[in-house]
Amino acid sequence: MVEPYVHVIAALAVCSRLADVWTTYQVSPALKLEANPLVRRFRWGFALTTVLVGFLPYFSPPLGVIVLTASFLVAASNAGKIVMAKALGEDELAALMRRVMLETPPWPGLLFLVTPGIFIAALGGSLLVFYPSPLQWGYYFAQGMLVYALAIFVWYPVSYFRIRGTGG
Repeated sequence: MVEPYVHVIAALAVCSRLADVWTTYQVSPALKLEANPLVRRFRWGFALTTVLVGFLPYFSPPLGVIVLTASFLVAASNAGKIVMAKALGEDELAALMRRVMLETPPWPGLLFLVTPGIFIAALGGSLLVFYPSPLQWGYYFAQGMLVYALAIFVWYPVSYFRIRGTGG
């Protein structure tokens, strides 16, 4: 029998994946601003299938907590860009971001791009101080924050160098 809390974690994980996909669509329907090359290559069908990851809690509730935490953080980051994307349009926002990346010297530009990841990793690391045991749920929320920080440390520089290397 599945514990009732597993259903809650699964519902939240599915909602977090849907939030990520929905906010991505709101900002970048043509995926011109998508940092993840897998989503850029395999398009919306692939993005929608990632919602199935939300059912991971039925196999591992702790992994589900990691997924829901990281996915809600991604959705929050995306949501912060919706107003600008709606005001400028995807093409103009992509051109603006490209211009900013090309005109910013590499060292401070890259540092400023990954700074949110540093702050989120600091928060996740702080949570691990208070929840150091895998027997505590806080441990897995911290892991989710660290996974999101890692995604920033990987995908933001990949996107940055792709834009700087190709000029777009």
